[in-house]
Amino acid sequence: MKRITLLFFILLLNQTSFGQTFSIQGKVIDKVSQQPIIGAAIQIEDSSPIVGGITDEEGVFVISNLKLGRYTILIQSIGYKNIRQTEVLVSGEGKNQINFEMEEQVTTLDNITISATNDKDASNVMSVVSNRSFTIEESNRFAGGLSDPSRVAYNFAGVTFSAPQDNGVVIRGNSPTSVLWRVNDIDVSGAAHFGGGNLAGAGLISIYSANVLRGTDFFTGAFPSEYSNSTSGVFDINFRKGNTEEHHHSVQLGILGVDLASEGPINKEKGSSYLINYRHGFIGYIGKLSGGTAPNFQDLSFNLSFPSKNKGQLNIWGMGGLSDIETPYKKYVHEVDDEDPTDIKLKYREYDQDFLDKDIDFGMGALGANYLLPLGSSSVLSTSVGVTTNLYKNNTLYFEQDADTLNTGILHPHEQQQNIESKVTFASTFTTNITNRLINKTGIRTDVIQSDGYAYKVDTLMGDLKNRYESNLQAYNANAFTQFKYQLLHNISVNAGVAVTKFELVDEVSLEPRFGIQYNPSENITLGAAYGRHSKREELKVYSFINPNTQKVNDMKLSKSDHYVGSVKINLSKNIRLTTEVYYQELFDVPVLQGTSYSFANYTTMWEANAPIVNTGTGINKGIDITLERSMVNGYYYMLTGSLYDSKYTDDLGVTRNTLFNRNYMATITAGKEFVVKGKNLLGVNINATYLGGIPLTPYDEAASHQQQKVVYKENELYTVKGQDEIWMNFGITYKIPKKKTIRTWGLDMQNALLTEQMNGYKYNHHKQTIDEDKVFFIMPNFYYRVAF
Repeated sequence: MKRITLLFFILLLNQTSFGQTFSIQGKVIDKVSQQPIIGAAIQIEDSSPIVGGITDEEGVFVISNLKLGRYTILIQSIGYKNIRQTEVLVSGEGKNQINFEMEEQVTTLDNITISATNDKDASNVMSVVSNRSFTIEESNRFAGGLSDPSRVAYNFAGVTFSAPQDNGVVIRGNSPTSVLWRVNDIDVSGAAHFGGGNLAGAGLISIYSANVLRGTDFFTGAFPSEYSNSTSGVFDINFRKGNTEEHHHSVQLGILGVDLASEGPINKEKGSSYLINYRHGFIGYIGKLSGGTAPNFQDLSFNLSFPSKNKGQLNIWGMGGLSDIETPYKKYVHEVDDEDPTDIKLKYREYDQDFLDKDIDFGMGALGANYLLPLGSSSVLSTSVGVTTNLYKNNTLYFEQDADTLNTGILHPHEQQQNIESKVTFASTFTTNITNRLINKTGIRTDVIQSDGYAYKVDTLMGDLKNRYESNLQAYNANAFTQFKYQLLHNISVNAGVAVTKFELVDEVSLEPRFGIQYNPSENITLGAAYGRHSKREELKVYSFINPNTQKVNDMKLSKSDHYVGSVKINLSKNIRLTTEVYYQELFDVPVLQGTSYSFANYTTMWEANAPIVNTGTGINKGIDITLERSMVNGYYYMLTGSLYDSKYTDDLGVTRNTLFNRNYMATITAGKEFVVKGKNLLGVNINATYLGGIPLTPYDEAASHQQQKVVYKENELYTVKGQDEIWMNFGITYKIPKKKTIRTWGLDMQNALLTEQMNGYKYNHHKQTIDEDKVFFIMPNFYYRVAF
């Protein structure tokens, strides 16, 4: 009777709504079975009169006659936990199609229920702790995000970057190379422009545009058993479907480049749709005009959706990108001011990098298909196939100058590297509601991987190229998992599962148990604890490196990590939540170079190993993360995070040291405010500021450095000196102007507004015969204009 009354009022009040411009269309489905939920009530919170809708037999709803702005949506259905979705932006740009996944509600004999959900938690039903979801809208809104999920994650507790110019993600002191990236159920690597140059798997910005993203689940520890090949964290990214009712397009021009997007129905009656996005960078042209580094990039992403009422749904998706960096050797400059002849500017070649002429090419592609097949009313089978490939090619020459005051000389071969890694993946997952208390997820995932590469390098600056690595290697990886979630009591749920991994090139089978428990002592408090064992393989090329003692490939294991996490979440109000997590991670079987201080815990990129690789390394990461977050309601939001942590590793010598990523502490403020201007325009101001502990540095041997004309570090004192603390600030401004047939947006996304430099070690000055600090400076003021129609 209550539902009928609510339906009557919603339909009546919808008839009286008029004079508005935009609409929200969406679908409500069961989180486990992916089946549509019929008759769910959707309402705009605090709307007066009530504005809302009811889902039809396909689970679809439409809320029309809405002004441009941001809304909080309430979703209710008998037998399911209520959903309160904040921060829904209605902008008329064709993206207001939203899927809501509802979780079944468990009622005890005493009719006691826990029905609260939080729209910031990951959508994965098996996740208990250390998780966060974020949407396309947050990817676009957060200052300094550059519409890149990696950079958006820097706002969260325990997460930061390895270097400002790369989008590598450091989670709780772990190397960015230990993060798993999953896109549309296919594991990918190197999905970033200029990836692998400084850091394996990281680059400047992601290859896929935020325009194609539906949402991202982000895990920072003790993640569910369906995720393997990671000892740090997981990004689980899904592309959204195109608009099924009408065609929408957008054009964006900015300093970063041009961004073109289009979406719409393929067949309205069948509900099929397309979504495509193309980007082309401009910064390379700017670099060439200035005579400096010229980074070029372009990428294409798409998603095609073909639903069927009785036979499930097929999605075909793809993404690919090409990028290159041309860095010419530095020119000697002699300039005399015409007005003041005594003002002479000289620019000499001073450091090793000034003599190097680099041409580096990058490429990445992925193509996949996913078929979602409902089985009965409570189960679903998801099957995916995909192909991915990555290319890195480097040709570096050394400039032998005729004189330090001339730009004539000879270019000598200095370094040549190339690696192409390809992977074919098959994955299938069966998810079922065994009862309304018991859920199971079981699946398999197989990868066939191939790596083809080489590396040549000189011993001296102008010596002959020598072979450091060459291989054509193929291997398979097989993984199986199962996980159960059981609602033990109305306020206690238990998760338990296991993953099994077999990688062909290592002589072991990794058994990885996962366990979690969640307890709600009251409606506004959630306590959680979780444990998980996680393993990871290295880049395939590493398994081709020759052991110099045996002249055979190294006998390696998978590196592993045990995660222990405790969590407390307190809803201080319906819009504000305080989250505190403590964690302890124990790393073991970590690959290290025998007899040295080098550990893969600090892995960035590697093309050769001059010592045997053994799995005697260990490590400990421990700390506490605190987050106070207010959702974007009534025009403003904020998030305050703080982390205290310690990240240590033990090398083959038995010495315990700081990891390269052990900053010890960090604090971040992220906030934003939106204003309605002239009754219809929307002005948004966002800011992000981060305080970071300094990175660990290694002292150098001054006498040896001058003798060898290069910086010689004291390897026995690796990472013993703490660098200077850093403050980074980003800000963003957007101004949306709705017209009759278009939405126009002016925007500025400013990275590194304080012009901060990161200390990166030392470099030898050949001109002055001094040892100077090596600092990294990165700034990206992306000013843009966007038209959506």
